[in-house]
Amino acid sequence: MKKTVLFATAIFSLLSIASFAQTKEEAIRKTLNERYESAESDLNTLLGKDPNNGDTYAAAGDNYLYWGEYENAQKMFQKGTEVAPLNPLNFAGLGRLAWMQGDVATANARFNEAVAIITNKKNKVDKATQQTAYLKMAEAYLSTEKKNLDGAIQFITAAKAINEKNPELYIQLGDYYRERDGIDLSNALAQYNKALELDPKYTRALLRKGVLYVNVKNYDQGLSHYNEAIELDPNFAPAYREKAELLYKAGRYKQAIDSYAKYLELNNSCRVQQRYASFVFLTKEYQKAIEELEKAQPCDPSNLYMYRLLGYAYTEVGNVDKGTENLDKFMQLAAEKGSPEILGYDYAYKAKLFQKSGNDSLAIEMLNIALEKDPTFVDGYGELATIYGKQKKYDLAADFYQKKIENSEKPSELDYYYLGQYRYFNKQYAEADAAFANALSYPDANFWRGRSQNRLEANPEEPVGLARPYHEAFIKGVGNDPARIEPLKKYLVESYSYLGLLHGKQGNFDCSKAAWLKVLELEPTNKVANDVMAADKNLQAASETNCVLIAE
Repeated sequence: MKKTVLFATAIFSLLSIASFAQTKEEAIRKTLNERYESAESDLNTLLGKDPNNGDTYAAAGDNYLYWGEYENAQKMFQKGTEVAPLNPLNFAGLGRLAWMQGDVATANARFNEAVAIITNKKNKVDKATQQTAYLKMAEAYLSTEKKNLDGAIQFITAAKAINEKNPELYIQLGDYYRERDGIDLSNALAQYNKALELDPKYTRALLRKGVLYVNVKNYDQGLSHYNEAIELDPNFAPAYREKAELLYKAGRYKQAIDSYAKYLELNNSCRVQQRYASFVFLTKEYQKAIEELEKAQPCDPSNLYMYRLLGYAYTEVGNVDKGTENLDKFMQLAAEKGSPEILGYDYAYKAKLFQKSGNDSLAIEMLNIALEKDPTFVDGYGELATIYGKQKKYDLAADFYQKKIENSEKPSELDYYYLGQYRYFNKQYAEADAAFANALSYPDANFWRGRSQNRLEANPEEPVGLARPYHEAFIKGVGNDPARIEPLKKYLVESYSYLGLLHGKQGNFDCSKAAWLKVLELEPTNKVANDVMAADKNLQAASETNCVLIAE
């Protein structure tokens, strides 16, 4: 009877251990699948059953670390070192946390403690734990902006000496080569492929391959690997997130939202809901963003970014009251808390709200504050220029577009086009011509160059034809396509009228007549063309067929 009881007790203990290990393993899988809240719940349950298990504290610390909950990660790793002082994982965790926070000295000290525990044979640390500790420390050196490639490869080499059959080893080795080799993908790809040789369903390797290709702007190949990972494991959430971000970069917004919605379905947590809502905002579907932001905000009202984005989104859809309410709330709470930082864009959106309510003076004040806080906010110069242009203060409008161009890494042709317009209206014709010369992808840029050059004629009564090549270039650029002619007809009439007058003054009546006939073709009731043709006998006698115009 006693033997039977002992046997039953032993079997029950083994089953409990197996169940515990499986549950902890599932929690770790949830962490890697970015289901942090669910993993947190599982790990807290495990710690309630066994509050002295160092491995579980390490897993809980990892979950918080990847989640970005650094204070909780610190508590878990610290408690792990206390209850299991010979478990290297928690010392490695404290080192990783310190490294991520920029405390190099503490990080290296903690890593040294972990290594000392591993290398002391008296401690009898199992091989799997040793290797995991080395790989986690290598990961820290590789995954932050500040990197330690030499330290990382030393840890990876130590891990490889323990077990060469662990696919995660080749993930970290691939990450090392990715950081070391830059745009040369060959070594990193070879390691990720090695992980897949060991485990063809190792979706982390496929995800890494996708990220690798995206980093060198091979988006199609990156997307292919994300889709492959999803096909292997439809519940592998990080692949949906990366796919969504890639589709957003490609401007495929609807598909991007669909992919992120799947990510949200797999990881339905407050944080993910708010991130999803933020993502919808980035796609510029502002009404949908408002719906998602309003839905996600109540689960964590302390996330001030929700107020900011609601302020932005309501501004974009023209709801001044709600835009003002949310943006003011964000700026008030951010100022009280000292974070997040109030950005130039926040003041720029305040300016938009004042503009929409007709208060340009306060809009100007807000934009000046925005530029003072963030001189790199070059759009602010353009917005100031637009306000001044609306007020017909063309000198100020032009000056602010000039500042926008000077402060932009790569000014756009549209910036030069608007600069040219404001310079022209401010009667700075040479400067206008120079600006339009940098905007020639716009079909009417040459027309405006012609206008500017005409104003630069020394004797308007006896023009030498400074504007002629630009009006002809404009006409040629438009061509004979009715779809291009119609929106530019007014400018074409003016260009042909200029050529008609110029050729007439210069005694070239054949070309003058050809130009005036083009005007009448575009605008049969044009008074000037009809009057000239009726009154000038030289034009009546001319043969327009002897003049080949640019656009025929």
